[in-house]
Order: sequence, then C-alpha cells, then structure tokens
Amino acid sequence: MEIADSGKGDHMKVITLMTAGHIGGIETRCKDYALRSKHDNLMLILWGDGYVDEQMRALGIRVINLQASKRNIIATVHRVMKIVREEHADALIAMHAAPMSHLCLMWAKKHVPGIHTIAYATSNAVDMIHIHQKERLWLRRSVIRASLKRADDVVAISKSVKQSLIDVLDTPVDRIRTIYNGTDLGRFPYKQRTYDGDRLELIYVGRLIEEKGVQMVIKVIASLDENVNVRYRIVGDGPYRQALEQIAAEYDKHGRIEFLGSRDDVPELLQTADVFIHMPFWEEGFGIAVVEAMSAGLICVCAISGAMPEIVTDQVDGFLLEKGNEEALRDALLRLSSMSAEEKSRISEAAHRRAEDFSIDRYVHNLDDLVSGTWHEDV
Repeated sequence: MEIADSGKGDHMKVITLMTAGHIGGIETRCKDYALRSKHDNLMLILWGDGYVDEQMRALGIRVINLQASKRNIIATVHRVMKIVREEHADALIAMHAAPMSHLCLMWAKKHVPGIHTIAYATSNAVDMIHIHQKERLWLRRSVIRASLKRADDVVAISKSVKQSLIDVLDTPVDRIRTIYNGTDLGRFPYKQRTYDGDRLELIYVGRLIEEKGVQMVIKVIASLDENVNVRYRIVGDGPYRQALEQIAAEYDKHGRIEFLGSRDDVPELLQTADVFIHMPFWEEGFGIAVVEAMSAGLICVCAISGAMPEIVTDQVDGFLLEKGNEEALRDALLRLSSMSAEEKSRISEAAHRRAEDFSIDRYVHNLDDLVSGTWHEDV
C-alpha cells in the first residue's frame, strides 16, 4: 500500500502529544524516535510530574509540559492548538489513548489547514478504551472511535492490534498502517551460551500486573519435581507485586523464585539468563521485552496472545503455548530442561536473527516515511 507524497519535503515539524508519568514503553519509543528521526520533533506533554520532561531534555529533545487541566477541556485544546500554530507543525501525533489527546487531534484536523494527523494504537482496542472500567466507557469509546475515523493515518503496532481496531472501533481499514515497535538492539547484544550448567535460568521482565500472568508461571515452576533444577527471576514492579510475593511464599517450597524489583541493568540480567517466559492473559499488543530477550539470545516461551505469533515462530525461534494452559507450560519447561545444548543453541541463534526485524532504525525509518507521506507496507 502506497501513500502519496505530501509535497512538504523530507524535513518536517512534528508534534507528538503525550500524557506522561514515569518512563515506560511508549515514552521510551518516543524518546528513541525523537533522537533518530530526520524530522524536527517536539514532545508536547499534556500533564505529568516532570520526570519524563527532565529525561528527554537531558538528551537534547524539545519538550513542553503544559501541566494542563483534565477538567477544562476547551482551555486545554486551545492551548495545544496555539502551540501547533506557533510551531507551524506539519504533523500532529496522538501517542496515548487519553481522550484529551484525541480531542486535540480531531480539532487540529478540522481547524488547522494542511496538518497531517496521526492516531497511534499502542495496545489492543479493548485496552485502549479500558473496556472493563464501566464509568464513562461510552465517552472514551466515542471519542477514540471518532478520532480514529477522522485521522489521516492510524498506526497499529501489530496486525493483532489492527484487527482489534476494525472489530471493536470500526476503524476504516484503509486508514490503518501497521508499524511494528522497534528497540535499540545494540543494548541487548547476543550471547553464545554453552548450556553446560546444572541450572536452567528463567527470567521475566515487565510490569507486575495481574494480566501479565506471572502468578501462573510461579505456580507451575513451584510444581516441578525437585530434581528439575531451575531458577525464576522476576524483574519489575507494579501493583500486583505484593500478591505475587504472597503466591510465591505459599507455593515455592524449593526456593526457585526471586523478585529483583525495578532494575537499571536489564541488559546485563538477560545475559545471565537462558529462557524468557511471557504468558499474559490479555491480548498483548506487541511485546518489546520479548524482542529484547530474543536479541540477547534467550529462548522465549510465550502465550499465543495478541501479537506474540507475529514475533515468535513456534519451535523455530521460541515456543508458543496456549494462553493460560499450565500443563503446556510445565511440559515446555521440562522439555527445555532435557533438551541438548545443540538444540537450545539453534533456537537461541534463530531468536537473535528474528529480533533484528524489530530494530529501532527500521521503526524510525517507517514512522519518518509515514510522516513524510511516503510510507509503504513493511511487515
């Protein structure tokens, strides 16, 4: 699919709307894009505590934090439009699913001549609209649905997300562009493993929320026979951590589970692991932590959830298991424990090769082309 050239040239002024907390996956991707893009990027943060602003400014990225009101909608939209006009922006991107961002996007589309509006879908549609939060669900759904229908382009971070936009929000298929997330693979170098140790090192990296399924993994690992020598390290923090620690205390009789909390040395921790386990219960929009683990040469064991089958090919560069199936996970871990070093190395090497398809350079190139109006399908 080709998009006609906008005629505005290669160097364009781009404003990205963000709603910021602490640095997470979306903020990291915005940071990486701003640092590598050929366009002039301004990060316009609607509200936040200043942490993201400081991190980005320290890297030389232009940032404005409006500290805007979430209640005074009209005033916030007008403040955003004032900046859009003063900056002579060529493109406006709504990066988060916050309805305020999408209201700004729709207003710009209607009132700023020639601006290129891009709506980002960074998760499955049901998660974008927080379908389980019934209060004001109709409003969130209505605003986001209208924005996606009016935007010039809608970016889906995977084919799974694309299909959810069509099914749940009736997004016009001809507006949707699939651009996979990218990561700086240089931070996660490949390590050739010998697999000659007695213990299989398992790891999880991510936010600790119930939907990530870590509780199921803990129970399965705890149920393995005593002669199965594994260790499972859990890296990350979140609202479900205390509950997970209680589950581990109840089930883990052999001391196999370790909680490491939030860490700045994730690349180094991946170097010391053999297997990455990712068994979410929800439909995972992409899975950047999986790509980072694959880049480092870990064998990834993942649920067939959302975009996971778009990243991992079962028994080629990892393992795909039925979502929520404890027996399948137990069987996979037993198989890995008994697998020869040669078999593990083959999968590890294939995982690293696959991760190269999700480099940050490829991501930036695709998004730059979309902003310029020269994007073509690259999936």
